Amino acid sequence: MKRNLLTNKRGDIPITILVIGVLTICIFAVFSFYFSDRAIRKNLGDIGLIEESAILKEKILVYRELGFSSDEIDEIFGIKKDAIGNYILLNKGSLSVKNYVD
Repeated sequence: MKRNLLTNKRGDIPITILVIGVLTICIFAVFSFYFSDRAIRKNLGDIGLIEESAILKEKILVYRELGFSSDEIDEIFGIKKDAIGNYILLNKGSLSVKNYVD
């Protein structure tokens, strides 16, 4: 009876297929997490550009409080003018942030 259990080959093929399937799913999950992590890190860099624009706007307000003239501030921070008003423009790759200053 013991010898029959050790030489039973009927279950080997389905178990092998099951193990290969589970390993394939696990490998697919690891690659999926890796590539999604790269995409998220790229988008978080874009958020940093928006925050940098807000920080520059705060710096401009501080410089005004310190008594700098508008021409000096425009020259220091590269403020541009259009029909709507004064703005700062930051570019990083395909993203552009245009932030209007008061």
